[in-house]
Amino acid sequence: MHTITSNQHTYAVDPRSAKRKLSSSVTVWLALMTYLALVKIIITFVPTTFRDVSQAQVFAWLALGIFALLSAIGLWLAARTGFPAAWDARLTNRQRLWWPILIGLAYGVLEVAFDLATGYSAYESAQHGGMRANIDFPASVLIYPGGAIIVEIAYRTLLIPLLLWLISTLALRGRGQEPTFWTLAVLTSLIEPLTQDMDAWPLGIVMFAAVIARGFGLNFIQVTLFRKNGWLAAILMRVAFYIVWHMLYVH
Repeated sequence: MHTITSNQHTYAVDPRSAKRKLSSSVTVWLALMTYLALVKIIITFVPTTFRDVSQAQVFAWLALGIFALLSAIGLWLAARTGFPAAWDARLTNRQRLWWPILIGLAYGVLEVAFDLATGYSAYESAQHGGMRANIDFPASVLIYPGGAIIVEIAYRTLLIPLLLWLISTLALRGRGQEPTFWTLAVLTSLIEPLTQDMDAWPLGIVMFAAVIARGFGLNFIQVTLFRKNGWLAAILMRVAFYIVWHMLYVH
């Protein structure tokens, strides 16, 4: 057995501790995967206008099955690499629910302020033939929370615990857990902005850096919540962000 110390907790990552964490994450995982399945069923019978082909593709049954498998493996590895459970008994509701939601809402407000100041979403829409970014209400209420779950799985849920386990647990034999994690946190937080926001490059280095920074900040806060407050906290932060950015703000 070895321990990993974070700023708030010391986690024991022996097999018994890992098993307890995993079991307390299973209910959350089942609930979220069930939600994704229900969204798929509803949009199958009530056609929804997606703004991009890729949005529809991630809600295909095969894609949802892959996301379910990847997240299950990721949570199994997370329980063995120092992450709290998705619903960890050592954390308060303020830590795993209310703070993530408030942070997500605040980040959404900042994103709206950035867009109003720069007009970046209008520029981005023009780059894609005038296509609107947001899915219309009421479909948005179902789809964006599902999208938040999928994004978390795609960028973090498997990738970070897997690499952390390979590098620290296997290669370094249990050493360097925290430095390895924070290095991975920085690198993975760049994936979304560098793959989604390259349209900003023609606007100049200052604007490009600002656009990349806003995406990096969102992802880095999420990965920090994943590490300290659990998987559900990271997802709730993005759901709250989407409420402001995609559901309330028309662009």
